[in-house]
Amino acid sequence: MTVNARSIVGRLTVAIASGKGGTGKTLVATNLAVAAARAGSPVTLVDCDADAPNDALFLAPAEPQVREVTVPLPVVDADTCTLCGACRATCVYGAIRILGGAVMVFPELCHNCGACVKVCRPGALSEEPVRVGEVEWGRVAASIASPAGVDVVTGRLDIGEVKTPTVIRAARRQADVLHKPLTVLDSPPGVACAAVAAMRDADVLVLVTEPTPFGLHDLELAVDLGREMGIPLGVVVNRDIGATSEVDAYCEREGIPVLARIPFDRRVAEVYASGGLVIDGHPDGVGWFDGLWHAVRDLAEEDA
Repeated sequence: MTVNARSIVGRLTVAIASGKGGTGKTLVATNLAVAAARAGSPVTLVDCDADAPNDALFLAPAEPQVREVTVPLPVVDADTCTLCGACRATCVYGAIRILGGAVMVFPELCHNCGACVKVCRPGALSEEPVRVGEVEWGRVAASIASPAGVDVVTGRLDIGEVKTPTVIRAARRQADVLHKPLTVLDSPPGVACAAVAAMRDADVLVLVTEPTPFGLHDLELAVDLGREMGIPLGVVVNRDIGATSEVDAYCEREGIPVLARIPFDRRVAEVYASGGLVIDGHPDGVGWFDGLWHAVRDLAEEDA
């Protein structure tokens, strides 16, 4: 019987993350989205790795739509400014300074909270929208992800900008507008602000790792973050070597379920490097990702 996403509690949001880059998050996210769609669950795949998004290389949406992502940036009217320093004292991020007898705004430090504008009694500060990136979205061809279909949303940070969490939140809002039963979030690597913005309010966290010392170290960091955020989590071991590793011992010790294993297989790398889907290009791909989808769904329902 086909079950559409998290039938017990409604919509299901699954974040695919890791403590380090290069573990295979995109491989897992794209193939899991297709597996779920083919099982009957309409999916929105959100590429939250806004610094280097690449989900659309594997699942290219037809006729994508694009909109700008902007932030309100303080602008100073020098003729009105009295150099009272209230804006500088209020900004806890150090984004406003008085240098050479003028108020200066440092956009990279500004968190766009608007506090400086509110405390400026002379009214010398105002805000204007400044572009920091864009969100693109569209539907993948039915021949790839039928019968339920996959929509791909991409958050893309402009070159030279630093507002990655802002672009991620905009991409997730677009996914909310699409309102599909299943949302798969392809998170950026690491455990910093961008990863938190991608993972926040997810129902299930899938941590992709590899059986190496670096993989274990960064998995531990990601597990700590997921637990701090209160998200039920499981692990996918990519490039699995078929022998018990320190990653396996850690997961057993911590009571973390291993949801799937993808072997260290040259054919997997060849399919991925050519922009293909492993679920189609490898003889065992269907089994791996159908099994992962069932495991993710079971983990979600255990926590419901």
